[in-house]
Amino acid sequence: MMISDSLPQMWLIYFGLAAVVLFTGYMAVRILPRFLRWILVGGIAGMIAVPTSFHVTASVAEDAYTGLAPAIVAFAVSVVQKDGGGMASAFGMLVLGIGAGVVLGLVIWWLGRGREQRRRAAQQRREPHGHEQEDEEVREGHAAGASLRSEKRGTPARASARTRAGRDRQEPSL
Repeated sequence: MMISDSLPQMWLIYFGLAAVVLFTGYMAVRILPRFLRWILVGGIAGMIAVPTSFHVTASVAEDAYTGLAPAIVAFAVSVVQKDGGGMASAFGMLVLGIGAGVVLGLVIWWLGRGREQRRRAAQQRREPHGHEQEDEEVREGHAAGASLRSEKRGTPARASARTRAGRDRQEPSL
């Protein structure tokens, strides 16, 4: 049975939807380099996730409500109500959240950067001269006026397919 007036349930749903928004946003900006992508997604995550207190007044003073809400929501409500004090505190928390998100994005990028460098180093240790030989064959083929194929006529088809697969391999984008 769902509880209709549950604040923890509201926050849980809010953060679930925020996670969906962040994931789809991360996938939408895949054309950007990882560095910029993590900074952008981190800033948006900080903007979405930081809570702040707010105060909403009604026409009767006894009907006022005070509570916690996401800083972006509290800022938007303060702008609509033209509440300068609420706007300033919500904006301050919003800026702090964006800053913390950007720092977290930089940390994630930094940790991922080391993993990528270790993977490339391990690959170079396994195949130290594989790509140099392929590049030399391509240069020889073009210099002799041959076709664009880099395989020699005497190599078996399986070996040629293996070198093409290694050469045309794409880097992971995450």
